[in-house]
Amino acid sequence: MIIHQVYFQGATRATDMYTLHSAGQLSNDPYVGVTAVEYPFTSFRIVGSCNGVLCLHEYGKGIILWNPSIRRKVTVHDRPLLSDWGGQLHPFGFAFDPIIKDYKIVMTTKCNTKKGLVLRTFVYRMKKDAWHEIASPTRDLLSCRESCQCLFNGTLHWVIKRFLTDSHDDCHSPYILAFNPSSEIFSTIELPEPSWETKEVTIINGSLAVISSKHDDSWIWVRNNTTASWSVAFKLKAHEFEGTHRVFQLTANSDLLFNPCGIIVYNPETRERSSVVRLSASSLVGVTGSTHSLLIKPCIESLGLLDMGTSCDQGKRNRKRSRAYWLL
Repeated sequence: MIIHQVYFQGATRATDMYTLHSAGQLSNDPYVGVTAVEYPFTSFRIVGSCNGVLCLHEYGKGIILWNPSIRRKVTVHDRPLLSDWGGQLHPFGFAFDPIIKDYKIVMTTKCNTKKGLVLRTFVYRMKKDAWHEIASPTRDLLSCRESCQCLFNGTLHWVIKRFLTDSHDDCHSPYILAFNPSSEIFSTIELPEPSWETKEVTIINGSLAVISSKHDDSWIWVRNNTTASWSVAFKLKAHEFEGTHRVFQLTANSDLLFNPCGIIVYNPETRERSSVVRLSASSLVGVTGSTHSLLIKPCIESLGLLDMGTSCDQGKRNRKRSRAYWLL
């Protein structure tokens, strides 16, 4: 899924639209036969995706589960009290429990008690529409930042950066935090180069991967699923991908998809890179000026939430019906 900002005639501000794409579309003609639909939310950040369902959150408004393929949503009720520190959640993730066949949301939040700040972790089960408390991660997360989630082999992963002070200028012992949605137990994975700057965990070559940078080098490391050892898959130059927050691998041709300022498709063998063209204004009636691609999010097509929640199909500003097999 790609989210765009577009400008309609007579409008005083931009409207967010989203398009759904198959993996092979992005290298050439990405918008042929693709639907452009008005994005039905404002200010909600995307926590993660699982089985075609996205989890969105906005502090003070709550949590929404949304299937962009069929445009249905479920509002999550009775969420636990958030932190007095601006509602910071460490970590925050969304996954599917294959044992009980249910979606789960996990959040760890800081809470003020008589003993000071403590961590409390809660898990939401969609079928029960209820939260319950579980044991929090054993490592200190009272002053940390976490990456976007990565769902690999059914387990959630985040890169956790711990800080010695609240100024967040002294990163200490970063690592990967993992959460098994079935056992509801946290575990940790050490990074291949803890001294390097590591922002995100992703999936490359069918394995858990991280992109780590130091000076002018950016290396993509992959973790062997059997031996649990790390090896370098690709060596890149950091300045070529400055500002990159996410890295994905296109299943159609193994190209890498970067999301710095815009969207870049990169072939690691030929070292060729190309920018995904923006949504054409001519494909939407009433669009004036330029359009801007905001972010990408991988998601599979599914019928999840079909018999639940409510429709959020705006029924307007849609063009060209299509079927997307892998949403970016």
